[in-house]
Amino acid sequence: MPYYRINLIVLGICTFLASVSWTQVVPFLPVYLEQLGAGDRLLEWSGLVYSAQFAAGIVMAPLWGRMADRHGRKLMAIRAGLCLSAIYFLTGMAQAPWHVLVMRFLNGALTGFIPAAIALIATNTPGELAARYVASVQTTQALGSVVGPVIGGVLASAFGIRGSLFISGSAVFFSVVLVALFVREENKVQPGERRSFMQDMKTALHSPILLEVMAITLLGTLGSLAVQPILAIYVAELAGSDSTSLSGVVFSLPGVAFVLTAGRWVRAGQRLGYSRVVFGALLGAAVSGVLLSLAGSVLAFSLLFFVQGVFIAGLRPVAAAIVSEEVDERVRGQAFGMLQSATTLGGLVGPIVAGSVGRLFGTGAVFAAVGFLLAVGSFALRLRGRRRNRPALVGRGELR
Repeated sequence: MPYYRINLIVLGICTFLASVSWTQVVPFLPVYLEQLGAGDRLLEWSGLVYSAQFAAGIVMAPLWGRMADRHGRKLMAIRAGLCLSAIYFLTGMAQAPWHVLVMRFLNGALTGFIPAAIALIATNTPGELAARYVASVQTTQALGSVVGPVIGGVLASAFGIRGSLFISGSAVFFSVVLVALFVREENKVQPGERRSFMQDMKTALHSPILLEVMAITLLGTLGSLAVQPILAIYVAELAGSDSTSLSGVVFSLPGVAFVLTAGRWVRAGQRLGYSRVVFGALLGAAVSGVLLSLAGSVLAFSLLFFVQGVFIAGLRPVAAAIVSEEVDERVRGQAFGMLQSATTLGGLVGPIVAGSVGRLFGTGAVFAAVGFLLAVGSFALRLRGRRRNRPALVGRGELR
């Protein structure tokens, strides 16, 4: 079996485990903070803990991407996995809310295991297969986010939240061992020149390709994460009662949609052109968002929420596919780091937008607001449209 197929299998398993480890913990962090004595300030601590990772990741993700370009993606994946495993164990030993806050900040600053795994796939797979392989790894990540909350609930009931955190740390450490033993980095690219972090940032931000894929990633993340803080509340309003289990099912629908359709979006982009596919996905997600604000029952809402998840599933995989095909492999790690920064920014801005709109106009208006933002983004990117038949990158590691 070719080494790049072995890489796909191993890294697919590892991203699944890493995703499960993350999503089995996040839903229960507020409960954990309450156990640690957050008291009347529980909501404040929850907000700080949720945003700390995103705030740190915006700055650090491009740096780790640049380090991957210089020293190798496999090494960075191992580094990130070891840091993440240690952070899970240390979080499980926390004695106060601020301990969790520090660990979440370090999580954003020091980790990045899944982006490193994706960059490793993108740079060590034949060009004609790279985009599809990247979409496959992202699909395993989404699958982990679907089953993670269910597994987390079982583990939290059986072993407590601390025990769940220790199991997460062990799962990530096992992933690191798999990467170290079985993943091969045959194409370890060395940049042609040593450049400062600020020089790399300046080059990246002047790249039409990278600006476009960062915008796609930002919009996709905003569309998926902005509604999460108010989702349970809105489902309860529609159901007429507090239905936690029902909210959990609805919460998993976008992940299911991603698993089913991410690869299809990439293949459609290869056939029809990525610009057309992105425009259609954004416009479909925008219309779905407006319709979600008008849904009058849980069933109608769930169906529309799944449909919106199908459209949003076409954004981040396509952005990664564009990077895989159009960005020079010498700086591809940096490019994926910038995409991770865009993801992080979307995760930071999305809940803020949702909270502000929800307080002013009600929870239902959040979906319409997100839909409006996606519609604006779709037409902005459409107007910016460019030809994709030119060479991706030229020169000594420059982004064009």
